[in-house]
Parts: sequence; structure tokens; C-alpha cells
Amino acid sequence: MCMTKRASTVVAVLLGCLGATVSSAQTPAVVAAALKDLTSMCTDAGGKPLAADAVKRADLNADGKEDYVLDGGSVGCEGFASLYGDREKGVTVYVGDGKGGAKQAFSDMTYGMKIEGEGPAAKVWLTTSGAGCGKKQAADFASEAFCERAIAWNAKTQAFDYAPVSTVKMIE
Repeated sequence: MCMTKRASTVVAVLLGCLGATVSSAQTPAVVAAALKDLTSMCTDAGGKPLAADAVKRADLNADGKEDYVLDGGSVGCEGFASLYGDREKGVTVYVGDGKGGAKQAFSDMTYGMKIEGEGPAAKVWLTTSGAGCGKKQAADFASEAFCERAIAWNAKTQAFDYAPVSTVKMIE
């Protein structure tokens, strides 16, 4: 028993050093299945999925329960570096139920994502462009305007949606 605890601690420390998201809670089945679907494209091509940082955890709706963000932009494929492309990637947010389950509460294609803050103040910011930033669509990708836009919890619909355009942070 003592050896098992010691080995678990060593594994957790090593994963932490490698940048993996470590949590004592199991990943809900719906999130694990979505991650498996995302990485199967790499596996099917004969590559090795690199997804240690693909699932982020935070209390995003301030209910005291851990929520989950599946960030497609954090998935790579050893042996097929260009498999997932270099443009938009899927970001899906799941609301945890505190009992090991979760349900999807948001999904969109974005150019990146980050979680800002901790605890009930945690917020997801997504990198988007054009109309998502309150701007006209550019004539070509090189001329496009990009911004970070938060998503906000709607208690009535029990889902996340984009925060008002007035809150965007333009990327210069």
C-alpha cells in the first residue's frame, strides 16, 4: 500500500513536470469518449496522439463543481504533424455534475483558447475572428482581425454562449 502511494505520487509529479493536467477526479465518460474520437484520426493514420493537455479542468459556471474543456488545439500527432491542420480547432465545454458525469454546454471552432482565473472566477477566452470580434469579415485570411472573446454561463439555458462583443480583447 505504501509503495503504491509512493508510486502514484511519483507519477503525478512526473506528469506535472511534463505539463499534463493532473486531477484526482476521473475524466467523465462523455469527455473521455470525445477525446478518443478526436485522437482516433491520428491513431488511424498510424501516428501517436499527443493529448496530455487536451482536457482542462476548472469551475466555469461557479457552482463549486469541476467543469471540463476539451481543446482540440492542444492535440498533436507524432509522426503526422500536419494532420490536424493549422487553422481553427474544436473547443467543447462540459459542465460537471459533481458525481463523475458531465454534459456538453458549448462547442465551437476557434483559433485558440485559454482559461483565465481560478475558482468561481475562472473564465474561458476563445480566439476568434471577423464577426466574432464585431468586425466585418476580411477579404482574405492575412487581413483578418482576431480577438479573444469570453464565453459566459447562462443559468436559464444551462449552457455557455459568447459574452457580448463589447467585451472582446482585440489581438494586435
